[in-house]
Amino acid sequence: MNFEVLYNNFNEIENDPYPKIENIKQDYRFGKMLYDSYAGSYGELTAITQYVYENITNEENKELRNVLMRVAMDEMHHLKILGDLLVELGFIPYYMGSRNNKWCSDRVKYKFNSVEEMMKYNIQTEKIAIKEYERLIQNTEDKCIKDVLSRIIKDEENHIRIFKAMCELEEK
Repeated sequence: MNFEVLYNNFNEIENDPYPKIENIKQDYRFGKMLYDSYAGSYGELTAITQYVYENITNEENKELRNVLMRVAMDEMHHLKILGDLLVELGFIPYYMGSRNNKWCSDRVKYKFNSVEEMMKYNIQTEKIAIKEYERLIQNTEDKCIKDVLSRIIKDEENHIRIFKAMCELEEK
């Protein structure tokens, strides 16, 4: 697999549109829970800053940098969607977790010994994010929210495939 094939993974999933956010009822309990995926330890804000950091610090590998920035852009889209959901649910989209703990750059992992180690870490954090989205889906009856979160999961699964492929490229 090469980087061109990885870019095709992005292009294929872009043809699967996100559901429109509409008819969301205010829900305090669920909105509080959503903050963790928004800006919690493994939330979208953390993912964005992690991948941008990795992009900046891998200056010798242009293709890797491009893939990391493309994943970060997906995560930015997720952050926007979750922010919109928070507003619809009656919340202000503060950068914090469900326990009102403010987002902090300490959540970014800054030291990796290899690209493979970095990709394995990214795979692990994407899996954590997916589990959190699945938990959220279990905790709402709102079909629109379930559909939106399910669509985000598709992106996160695609990121895992891409990071696994990048590990394979590094091994060669």
